Amino acid sequence: MNALKQKRNRWFLAGLIAGLLLLFYGLGLAMWQSPQVYYYNLGVKLYAGGDLPHAVQSFDRSLSAYKSSARNSTWLERFVYPKPDRELAALADFQKGKVLIRAQQGQPAVDALEESLMLNPGNGYGDDVSAPDAVRMHEEALVVKYDLELLFKNNPSLAQQQGKGKGKGKGDKGDKQVPGTEPGKQPGKGNRDDI
Repeated sequence: MNALKQKRNRWFLAGLIAGLLLLFYGLGLAMWQSPQVYYYNLGVKLYAGGDLPHAVQSFDRSLSAYKSSARNSTWLERFVYPKPDRELAALADFQKGKVLIRAQQGQPAVDALEESLMLNPGNGYGDDVSAPDAVRMHEEALVVKYDLELLFKNNPSLAQQQGKGKGKGKGDKGDKQVPGTEPGKQPGKGNRDDI
C-alpha cells in the first residue's frame, strides 16, 4: 500500500510541475507583445506629437523587428508566436515616408514610400489573403502611390532622379498625359487611372 501511495505522489508531483511550467509559459505568451507592433504604435504617437526624429527611429525599429523575425526565427518561435506582419511593415514604411516628407527630406521619403510599395504592391500577395483584406491592402497601396506621385509633382528634381520626371530635353511632350498632372474625379485618394 505504501509503494502505491509513493507512486501516486510522484505522478501528482510530476503533474504539478508540468502544470506550473505550462502556466508560466502561458502567462508569458499572454503578456507577450510583438516588437513590430509596439514600435509602430510608438512611432504613430510620436508623429502625432510632432517628435519627427524619434518617430522615424520607431518606424525603423518596427521594420527591423519585422525583418529580423522573418529571417531569424526558430521553428519553435514560428510555431508559438504569430508570424511577422508584412502589411504592418508596409504601413510602417508609409508612415516613415510621411514623417520624412513633413521633415522635408525628399529622397529618404521616396525610398520609404517605394519600400512600402514593395512590401504591399496592392495585389494581396497571393491566395493567402481574404477578399476584404485584399481590398484593404489595395486601397492602402493606392494611397501610397498617390502620395508618391504628389511628392514627385511637388519636387520635380526627385522625379528626375528616379527617372520618372518630365525629362531635361527639349523634345515635344505630345498628347501623352504625365502621371499626377490631372486631379482625380474621386475625393480624397483620387482616381487611380489618373496617377
